[in-house]
Amino acid sequence: MEVFFYSVIGLAVLYGLILFGIVWKTQKKCECTHCRTAMHLERTNRPLYVRRFYDYLPLKFFRCRRCQRTFYLHKDTPDSEPESMKETAPKPKASYT
Repeated sequence: MEVFFYSVIGLAVLYGLILFGIVWKTQKKCECTHCRTAMHLERTNRPLYVRRFYDYLPLKFFRCRRCQRTFYLHKDTPDSEPESMKETAPKPKASYT
């Protein structure tokens, strides 16, 4: 009985630590935590363990194509979509040929 109690407590602590790690990686702004870019971000699928055990969390999962880091963004964050490179890229100059 004591072993069962300690194993349940251990699993609860492990669950809490993983949840804390996910919340720790949650950003307040749609930019990479490492290189601070907002243009090289892509939405990706959440990892399987997050979809199975933490599906109730309202998070979006992003990957930076520039530095390959991943982070979570809260679903209700304003400007939660990354900037498009097409919108911010300079317009091509007209050719005179």
